[in-house]
Amino acid sequence: MKINLILLDSSLELVPKEIASHPAVIRNAKKRNKKPEHTILDISLHYHAMKKLPNWRKRGRPDIIHLALLMFLTEKTPIKGEVYIHTIDGKIVYVNSDMRPPKNYNRFIGLAEQLLLHGQVPINNANPLMKILNIKLTDLKSKYKIGILSEDGKKVTPEELCNLGENWLLGVGAFPHGDFSEEIKSVADEYFSISNYKLETHQVICRIISACLQQLGWP
Repeated sequence: MKINLILLDSSLELVPKEIASHPAVIRNAKKRNKKPEHTILDISLHYHAMKKLPNWRKRGRPDIIHLALLMFLTEKTPIKGEVYIHTIDGKIVYVNSDMRPPKNYNRFIGLAEQLLLHGQVPINNANPLMKILNIKLTDLKSKYKIGILSEDGKKVTPEELCNLGENWLLGVGAFPHGDFSEEIKSVADEYFSISNYKLETHQVICRIISACLQQLGWP
């Protein structure tokens, strides 16, 4: 039993050039001794600047990705399959399932900035922890069926998702507000729902992991 996971429309991006000169962005970058455009967009730091960006309410939440990776990757379990991040600007990131994400948020941000600037972390390592792939979301269709977790999807139990098979890639939204992009809607083979209520990203992942481990009799 393996669960393949992809975080969809993830709110993970560097500060766009359009707001790199905003005082709030410059102030935060100076504190970290970095160029503004080399820092991660974060609504908790860049709220006023972000209001100038299109679709801004869906952006600037790297904490969602951090918590989701912690939930899925921290424990050594037999259910971890392939892991990907699909970013809001269409990048596909491969995440090594043996990665142990740093629990400290600031350390994770440092890794994410390095990833987006240089294409992988560690840089020039033959076996990176995270790497931006030169593919599009549609390219994953040749390898997987894509099932997306959505509150409007077909009602299933988490246990049913555990038994879909390793040819499925489960997609969970990793953004704070809004709907899935058209890019995502175009690749979905099925929509699933595991609750009558709207769940946060890490809650969805937690429920699926717990159900699968219970099936396996994992202590």
